[in-house]
Amino acid sequence: MLSVSSPTHSDKAEWRALWSAQSGRASNSYLEADEWQASLAYRWLHSDRHFVGGEEQPRRQADGSEVINDIHTFDLSLARAFTPRFSLSLTLPFVHADRSSLYEHDRTNRHHMQAGGLADVRLVERPGCSTADASQRQLCPGAGIKAPTGDYQATDYKFRPSGPVLDYVDSSIQPGDGGWGVILEAQGFQKVLKNTFAYLSAAYLINPREKIPSTGYSVWDSYLLRVGVSCGIWPAKGLSLSLGGRLEGVPVEDWFGGSEGFRRPGYAVSIEPGIAWQYRKFSISVTAPVAIERNRERSVSDLRTGRHGDAAFADYLITGSVSYRF
Repeated sequence: MLSVSSPTHSDKAEWRALWSAQSGRASNSYLEADEWQASLAYRWLHSDRHFVGGEEQPRRQADGSEVINDIHTFDLSLARAFTPRFSLSLTLPFVHADRSSLYEHDRTNRHHMQAGGLADVRLVERPGCSTADASQRQLCPGAGIKAPTGDYQATDYKFRPSGPVLDYVDSSIQPGDGGWGVILEAQGFQKVLKNTFAYLSAAYLINPREKIPSTGYSVWDSYLLRVGVSCGIWPAKGLSLSLGGRLEGVPVEDWFGGSEGFRRPGYAVSIEPGIAWQYRKFSISVTAPVAIERNRERSVSDLRTGRHGDAAFADYLITGSVSYRF
């Protein structure tokens, strides 16, 4: 829930296996050879709560100096199974972001800066699933690449006392990050009771590039972990409810490459309720993660200088997806 539009963490239509298992169709839960699946996923966040470490800074809202980000992300995905053990998924993400603040402008009046368009495209390969019984459990690893197709030097006007100045928008609303990346992911479920399954979804984005010289922004890694339980409340109709935990964030230091440049590392822990419905070849899901812990960690430059910057977080997210299999 950082005010960061991460190229990896827009929620996808990734729950089909879980829905199918709950609906009594586990044997047909993943794409079969020569099948396709088209998906549209959506994510919205409104971040305005400032944190330094794990401590909220309520004075920012009290004196009206908080930074407000509204970010809408749309993921268009197309997946094809070439064999039962090999499939590819191509995702075209689009983003529209609005950022309003005082400090970036004349420090007296609130102004807006915006950026949008195509973000960083992702291509992920899933080599198949390791399972003893597809109706009881599944574990699917995956790996892919992220291409720097999004604008990472987007500009808009800052309204200074001397007049408008064209400048780079903040890193939190740049559509792209400017680096090639490697995506590692895993998805799976385990049956625990009748019509009840434990689920796991994890992803890590490795960004080897250190920073963008023109903007000074870091090209950071990012991660997402989701675990919980989902129950088929109406299996015959493909309807299920879920409740889980969600951890997402930006690390202080990257896995590979340097970690210099400007970044706001930190993480958010959330409780994530959700609902999913599968009807014939259509699958629909909606989740609303609610933050219970937020922490803006010290960046490499913070540690060097002895300061501790802040970051804005959202109270909750809205995510949704719809997919069609053919």
